[in-house]
Amino acid sequence: MGLIDSGRRWFDAQSLPAQIGITGSCVLLLALGGVAAMAVTPAWPLVLGIAGGALGAGLPAIWLAQRSGKAVNTLADAAHVLRRDDAPLDMELPLLDCTQELRRASVNLRRMVDAARLRERLLEERNAALETRLAARTHELSTLQDLSIGLASKSNLHELVDEALAALGQTMEYASASLWTRSERAAGGHIVLLGYRAGTGHQQASSEDLTGMRLSRANLQRYEQIERERQPLIENRARQGLLSWLWSKVTDDARSSELYRASRSWMAVPLRYREDVLGVMRVDHEEEDHFDAERARLLKAVSSQTALAMRHARLQEQEREVAVMAERNRIARDLHDAVSQTLFAANVLAGTLARSAAREPPPSAATVAAQAESLERLNRGALAEMRLLMFELRPDALQQTPLAELLKHAIEAVVCRGDIEVDSVLAADDALTPDLRIQLYRIAQEALSNVARHSAARHCEVRWEVHGARHVVLRIRDDGAGFDPDLAHPGHFGLENMRSRALEMGARLSLTSAPGQGTLLQVEWEGAKP
Repeated sequence: MGLIDSGRRWFDAQSLPAQIGITGSCVLLLALGGVAAMAVTPAWPLVLGIAGGALGAGLPAIWLAQRSGKAVNTLADAAHVLRRDDAPLDMELPLLDCTQELRRASVNLRRMVDAARLRERLLEERNAALETRLAARTHELSTLQDLSIGLASKSNLHELVDEALAALGQTMEYASASLWTRSERAAGGHIVLLGYRAGTGHQQASSEDLTGMRLSRANLQRYEQIERERQPLIENRARQGLLSWLWSKVTDDARSSELYRASRSWMAVPLRYREDVLGVMRVDHEEEDHFDAERARLLKAVSSQTALAMRHARLQEQEREVAVMAERNRIARDLHDAVSQTLFAANVLAGTLARSAAREPPPSAATVAAQAESLERLNRGALAEMRLLMFELRPDALQQTPLAELLKHAIEAVVCRGDIEVDSVLAADDALTPDLRIQLYRIAQEALSNVARHSAARHCEVRWEVHGARHVVLRIRDDGAGFDPDLAHPGHFGLENMRSRALEMGARLSLTSAPGQGTLLQVEWEGAKP
């Protein structure tokens, strides 16, 4: 049996042409043996020899074909199973040993399948990595969008900075994040803390408010370097010696010394707006080698949004300062033009009345009464002007006061300022919103000021009509000099301001006037139906 198995293994290791040649040689030897036998035997065994030779020649060929076909079918069935989506991941192609060619082919196919599976695994890993990066980028973009919306709604600088540091914590892990800026816009201003936030799972450096704290001396040079070079700075092996720490405890604010005591790596980027550095945003971590280019890119994106918002907030602050200064100048001008002049005239009249009372003979009672009436009218006008200025200084009171009451004060100020007789019919109540009420009051205020200063009128009529909650009419008519509304009036913006206010509130403003025929101003507002 051992000899037969060895022979079979030797035969299987041969190539298919070699196996065919070996089989053919065996058949040929059998045929030659049959011919030799026929030479020495009678004729009837010759037929048997020929039939046996033919059978011996066909059987090996059939056996070889059946053997090879079975091996190829086995390989084809395995390949068909591998093509299915539910094919087992650990399935291997069969290793065929019947011929040298089939063995080589099955080995190569197995290697190809293994290589394809390896490429598939690599593609799946790459797809998973790409999906992770895509999810991270989507989260970053969403966070930046939310940050942009949140920063746009903030006008307070400290609230703005806190919003930016909170958004940074949603995209990056950190132990602490802080923002430093100069206390003054000049280069010599102190560097102070504008905002500080501890990371998720980390304890706040101090329970008290740290804003306004000065930057420690150990970090001052780094801030100035970032401010000067306008480039990010990363230090992944942050260390502070014992002597340096003790010196900072003695010379710096104790809170500032403790702020970055546990930091082992940190990254800082400048908050740039064009060529100006508005501050520095710093992020710290308790592990070394934590910050890389990817985290630097994230911090730069957040810092860019923060810098734009800080610039916008500072511009808004400047606008508020300019508006406050303009309002102060306007109130001072009104005090000088109205109250101050009225009080001066009242003072002159009071002095005249006192001197005339000391004369001999004393003035008549009618003269004294007329002067006293004029003095009372001037004081009443000054009081009305003061009330109007008090309303201006308290916008909440101005918004909550009915328009009729505001018009009464404005009319009294006009009456007491000159020799104008004003007839008024004012509806007591109105359902206007504060904004609409203020716009109508500004229009009436401008119109009455024009009547008192420019019209030279002797008589004026003011009508304030309320027709339900959504229909009001304001009319102001005078019998003064009038003017041509179609002509330009350089340097006078009252008419244009009134038209702009009416347009803004959705009202119709009509102005009727002609030289020598007085002026009629009408403002009509009809709200949309609910």
